[in-house]
Amino acid sequence: MTPDFKVIAAGINITPQIRDRLLSLTVRDEAGFKSDQVEITLDDRDNAIELPSPGAPLAVFMGYKETFLVPMGIYTADEVVAKGPPDPLTIRGKAANLGGLLKEQKTRNWDEKTIGEIVRAIAGEHKLEPKVADPHADFFYEHLDQTDESDLNFLMRIAREHDALATVKGQTLLFIGKGEGKTASGQPMPPLPIPKSGKLSWQATLATRGDYKSVEANWHNEETGQTEKVTEGEGSPIRKLRHTYATREEASRAAKAELDKIKRAGDTLSMTMPGNPLIAAESQILALGFRIGVAGLWSITAARHQITGRGFTTSIEAETPKSVTS
Repeated sequence: MTPDFKVIAAGINITPQIRDRLLSLTVRDEAGFKSDQVEITLDDRDNAIELPSPGAPLAVFMGYKETFLVPMGIYTADEVVAKGPPDPLTIRGKAANLGGLLKEQKTRNWDEKTIGEIVRAIAGEHKLEPKVADPHADFFYEHLDQTDESDLNFLMRIAREHDALATVKGQTLLFIGKGEGKTASGQPMPPLPIPKSGKLSWQATLATRGDYKSVEANWHNEETGQTEKVTEGEGSPIRKLRHTYATREEASRAAKAELDKIKRAGDTLSMTMPGNPLIAAESQILALGFRIGVAGLWSITAARHQITGRGFTTSIEAETPKSVTS
């Protein structure tokens, strides 16, 4: 299999101009609001490479000549590093739409809104298409404050309370369950089977869970004026959340999200394998032929795809999926 790629800069296919100069092409796919990144390093020994315009869009594709190229995202060129000898030139870009006005601080209130309504409103302000996973779309908030807080941080804060992810992919603002291996519509994404082979290197860390058996959250009962408690899980020790929530439903959801996070914490898997551009953050893999404790389903938290003169490799970081622990 012959690694292949394509780069389109500001609507122009520049692949023929850079193909014989490519030293490395790296795409980093991150979960959540960590910005996806691209890094293109070229041989510029004759200083003949034309520098990209600041903010120029870069569309990147990776794959193999014998099969097909997979779109890896659209990025905004934001940094160029030139050094020498031997005069490599590195162009770096971050995912388009993840930044700019999304990071602008705002102060406003959200009253009697569902998560779906909030995401749709923010997506509309930024000319993005909203996609909200069904289990979260109808969750109702009586009141939320957004005080000197960007839309980016505001959505991240809500997502953490639901053990979910809020992120921008392409032209879409997503609010989806974390570690579930599902699309925004709730449809499961089939896990990619990864057999243990000589061309794959891996490391698993299997930690002992059980520091906390349950999670307790407080909420303010307006009818009685009292602070009440809600608990998810059973047994001790108990993890207590510091925040006091407005309703029992909000407290219960936050406690369950924290318990799910605790259950997933600890077990991690890292792999480096022959390049597979179909692997992406928040998808799942099925590890086959590994020892007990490692074989089975894993949820990908980050993926790195890299083409160099030595070939095409994909590296991943993964954790225990929610479907196994909830």
